[in-house]
Amino acid sequence: MSIQSMGVLEQIQLQANKIAATGNNLSIHDTKGNEPVSFSNLLINSLNNIDQLRTNAKNMSENYVAGMPGIGLNDVMVNMQKSSIALNLGIQVRNKLVTAYQEVMNMPV
Repeated sequence: MSIQSMGVLEQIQLQANKIAATGNNLSIHDTKGNEPVSFSNLLINSLNNIDQLRTNAKNMSENYVAGMPGIGLNDVMVNMQKSSIALNLGIQVRNKLVTAYQEVMNMPV
């Protein structure tokens, strides 16, 4: 390992330590309990919400086809559209995250 690369590695380590030290100050707070929310928890909750919308739309459409009373075609269509929009939003967010990751990885050090 050359001296130049050791300097770069030390700089990266120094920056990582600075970010870790200030990580608590840069968190997002929950609107209900004013508790900090991590990015990973936010992402997992969003994915769970998308899955829940998909499951609700599927169950409602199956119940409508089975002839369960109280379920209208308009409710089924609205839930399916909500599920579709949420899935498309999730795909777009994933694409933006992948693009941002690739840009960061292609940055010269």
